[in-house]
Amino acid sequence: MNRCVIIDDDAASIEVLSHYISKTKSLDLVAKFTDAIEGLNFLVEKKGTIDLIFLDIEMPEMNGFEILKHSQYDGALIVISANHENAISAFETNACFYLPKPFSYTQFLKGIEKFKEAEVRIDPNSYSRDFIFVKDDRLYKKILFADISYCEGKGDYISLKCKSQTYTIKSTISNFLEKLAANPEFVQVHRSYVINLHYLTDFDSDTAVVDGKIIPIGAKYKEQLKNSVNFL
Repeated sequence: MNRCVIIDDDAASIEVLSHYISKTKSLDLVAKFTDAIEGLNFLVEKKGTIDLIFLDIEMPEMNGFEILKHSQYDGALIVISANHENAISAFETNACFYLPKPFSYTQFLKGIEKFKEAEVRIDPNSYSRDFIFVKDDRLYKKILFADISYCEGKGDYISLKCKSQTYTIKSTISNFLEKLAANPEFVQVHRSYVINLHYLTDFDSDTAVVDGKIIPIGAKYKEQLKNSVNFL
């Protein structure tokens, strides 16, 4: 069960969210607050134990962005707001979904699906030379390194492009590279890209084609790529 918290000064909105959460088996509502400061104190006290926050932006005394800043919350976030101008700011906070008021259960479920996608994580103890397990919802899925054509970094997340699908994982490029030390076929070609040389079809000084995708080559990585391939 994913532990949830609601922080919203709108009591009616909290009532609707509480009802939706109660209908969703994977969620457990552990606390709800109409007072922003009480919500902040709870997040600080329970740091690391909350999986998902439903957070309003515009509240008296302290807004949602200030709550995130002072609590240093780093879990999943769904922003709720009646002001659509907050949508862009919401995604700048790495929110997995923006839920505009008023919202239906269908819209709520879309947010939960996005949350589940963001919850795909690397199991830090699952590495071997040939494969890795990632946690996808309640299942650990095995991914062969040979099936990964490239990895794209997106802030605190990476996307692994595999033969069957793309996985979005809570990790960073540098963290993932540390686990690939025994796999020289993976080469970083840009601050946001690591490629599998087995899927590299051609490249020039600026771009590489990997599994049909054009990937930029950063200036500081050009020599590293050249040194990783054989020339005739």
